[in-house]
Amino acid sequence: MIIKGKFVNIREVDVSDAEFILSLRCNDKKSKYLHKTEYNLQKQIDYIKKYQTLNDEWYFIIASKKNEPIGTYRIYDLKQDSFCIGSWLMKDNCSPFEMMEGEYLCKKYAFEQTGFEKFHFDVRKDNKKVIKYHKLMGAQVVAENELDYFFECTKDDYLKNIKKYLSL
Repeated sequence: MIIKGKFVNIREVDVSDAEFILSLRCNDKKSKYLHKTEYNLQKQIDYIKKYQTLNDEWYFIIASKKNEPIGTYRIYDLKQDSFCIGSWLMKDNCSPFEMMEGEYLCKKYAFEQTGFEKFHFDVRKDNKKVIKYHKLMGAQVVAENELDYFFECTKDDYLKNIKKYLSL
């Protein structure tokens, strides 16, 4: 499955993506606000193989129009009326259009597959740039703890805001 956009395409991960995923997840700068991942290629391959047996989550590679992997994105933790987003990591040289369209295509796919009208996620409180972005896209803080803010966002709020920015 490949979903084509104007700036990027998305596809589900494959075991051949394990090294690329580790290059992002084990990058100290990019993983500053993530759960730590051990750089272990076999464990990553095993994780991807296990993922491929599931039917209630999606793990995407965001690829440039030249088919070069430039990012990752996950949809998981399906609840009664909401799905969780996460693992959104992009290479340093990506344009804002590639970043935003990649996220948009993944969420659009998730909304279509689940039929849910909202999504949830958490962000480390120190990750101010990401918090600002999600608030611009319509997300609302619904809870917090010492480390994280917990957000929810409706499909309508997200689509209204992302389309405004993508049209720029």
